[in-house]
Amino acid sequence: MFIAAAPVIPIALRLFYLQTINHDNLSATAGREFNRTVSETGPRGRIFDTDGNLLAESIVTWNCSLFKKELQDPPRALDSLASALAIPKKDLLAKYRKSKNFVIVKKNLDQSQAEAVRALKLKGVLLDSWQNRYYPSGNLARNILGIVGADKGLTGVELLYNKVLTGQVSRREIVRDAGGKIIYKNELEGEAAPMDIHLTIDKNIQFFAQEAIKKYAEKNRSDLAMVLVQDPNTGRILAMATYPEDLEKIEPVEWVYEPGSTFKAITLSAALEKNIVTTKDAFYCENGAWALNNKVTIHDHEPEKSLTLSGVIERSSNIGAAKIGLKLGLENFYLYVRAFGFGTKTGLGFPGESPGILRAIEKYKTVDLAVGSYGHGMAATPIQVVNAYSALANGGELLETRLVDRITNSDGKAVFKNEPAVVRRIISKDTDATVKNILLNVVESGTGKNAAVPGYLIAGKTGTSKKIDPRTGKYLTNKNVASFCGFFPADKPQYTILVILDNPKVLYYGGETAAPAFQEIAKKIITLKGIKPDKGLLGRKAAVSAPVTD
Repeated sequence: MFIAAAPVIPIALRLFYLQTINHDNLSATAGREFNRTVSETGPRGRIFDTDGNLLAESIVTWNCSLFKKELQDPPRALDSLASALAIPKKDLLAKYRKSKNFVIVKKNLDQSQAEAVRALKLKGVLLDSWQNRYYPSGNLARNILGIVGADKGLTGVELLYNKVLTGQVSRREIVRDAGGKIIYKNELEGEAAPMDIHLTIDKNIQFFAQEAIKKYAEKNRSDLAMVLVQDPNTGRILAMATYPEDLEKIEPVEWVYEPGSTFKAITLSAALEKNIVTTKDAFYCENGAWALNNKVTIHDHEPEKSLTLSGVIERSSNIGAAKIGLKLGLENFYLYVRAFGFGTKTGLGFPGESPGILRAIEKYKTVDLAVGSYGHGMAATPIQVVNAYSALANGGELLETRLVDRITNSDGKAVFKNEPAVVRRIISKDTDATVKNILLNVVESGTGKNAAVPGYLIAGKTGTSKKIDPRTGKYLTNKNVASFCGFFPADKPQYTILVILDNPKVLYYGGETAAPAFQEIAKKIITLKGIKPDKGLLGRKAAVSAPVTD
């Protein structure tokens, strides 16, 4: 009896030691040897333009490496690996001998090479996937698309929709036996595959915008230049180009400037809507200089005596616009400025988007209202300005801005559709028709003649504003922002275009610099889309000469 029980005592003591005293060490060893959590991420989602043209996709490559201590039958394994990867066996053997344990065999394997390695089923050989972002259209819309880092988007759409494009990482717990054979594999439920994004950007119009803004920025030696093209009936952004391009920023939503005389259309709209002015009114423009008070004198580019309401806008009279604004009153002015979307973000969602600069109403003085009426003393983003003009183009409704049209899954089925949405009606259709007619006059016989396209009704407004020194808050000498914003065909507008040139050094005014760029882009869109000439031209007056300034 004692002899039979004798072996039980040392066995029990050994089990007690293994299970209790040395439990942690054995568990860690077992984990290192037999358990491994493998993370796998599928290719990043693709980005398309509005017509399905590919703008960005990921190319997956693999890095092959091995652990010497896990490799069975090294001579045979290395021979098979060298053959599968088409690398000299002597080179692989040299790497193997120099390394202590971890050996990088080859980087950037394509799919066929990775599959060849997998087929070998060699224990200790690893394949790590890596993604390289590829942009088939080169630099087209790159400021919008943004930059991708090692595992996530860093700027632009790549950052804003990173979770959609990345999906959810697939993690698997694998348990192997001593021979390396998988005896248990657990896949997590609810994994989300990366999805594709379809932008509202039109590839061809984006190309026109980029080419034109580069041309006119270089021609006028501008510090910065931008073009935005929008569908005024849906709020969809069709092009958003910047030159020179900074992939770290999206300038049209981050950069702020005094919109200058393009803002006169906002003041005009508010005054007409509130019945403060009519088209029959005339405004004395003080022969080009008006002393508002003892400290402030408002100047016009050209001395004018009495101008009609339309004439104030056609000739871009600051004095006339200031008088309209003062007649409108601060409360009405401020209400309509906010109603047109100034002072608030558009909702696109980019981290660096600015709401612009619009001081609180209680901080406004008479002079602020006067100069604000022609777009000075406040700041806007380009996206705010183009949105406001799209509201004028579509009959008076401010729409939500759209850059993404839809999101689709791996089967191409839409899981999200970004439908057009009206934020608010700002002015009536009757008021809007009057504003449109005056903006048509600007292009036909006023400061915007260089934006005209023969045979088509073009409505718009020029702008030239001074630049402010951010350090002192004072205006800089001989530095300005020139712009033109307009839409066409004016009877049934389909496109709104804003052109901005920051600090042009050859020509100065918006009518000289930005308006010709608008014309060039408009002509190309008309040809591309096959837009027929306007029948409404028969009822329009013939253009007369006017100085091309603001």
